[in-house]
Amino acid sequence: MSSSGMRRAAVGLTALAVAAFGAVATTPEQADAQPKPVDVTLLALNDFHGNLEPPTGSSGTIAGQAAGGVEFLATHLAELRAAAKKKNTITVAAGDLIGASPLLSAAFHDEPTIEALSMAGLDYASVGNHEFDEGAAELLRIQNGGCHPVDGCADAPRTGAPASHTCPRTPSRPRPASR
Repeated sequence: MSSSGMRRAAVGLTALAVAAFGAVATTPEQADAQPKPVDVTLLALNDFHGNLEPPTGSSGTIAGQAAGGVEFLATHLAELRAAAKKKNTITVAAGDLIGASPLLSAAFHDEPTIEALSMAGLDYASVGNHEFDEGAAELLRIQNGGCHPVDGCADAPRTGAPASHTCPRTPSRPRPASR
């Protein structure tokens, strides 16, 4: 490339940079008008695997204290929410909440786990590999409700997890209007 071609390219790039920076530049007044950051407290869990009851033996303790099961988890989450004292506390799960579950949950196709986590205040959950243990159709049934295709319904058809994915909600704890 000739020196005049390089000079034109440099001038063009400079003009482009000035235009780009001018498009994103803001005055102090504009910066103050922007929305302020919002503090959010995330409470997260994963790999629950339908363990509604505390495990037995040494795996059922934390620092020598009895722990585990949905009651311990729900109590701990409630204590953390209270300690946060913030309205923007969100409870999330990173998958494997169901599947590879003990008999208490597995015998009922993990529906007790979904209901228990809903009551514990789970807001959002992603799916892990074990959510697919019974196939995609069963995961959709868990999410959307309905009777099991083989075992039917013991009492009434499930209404499903009212939120997207495996994120259960209950009438006593509806999804917040906005986040």
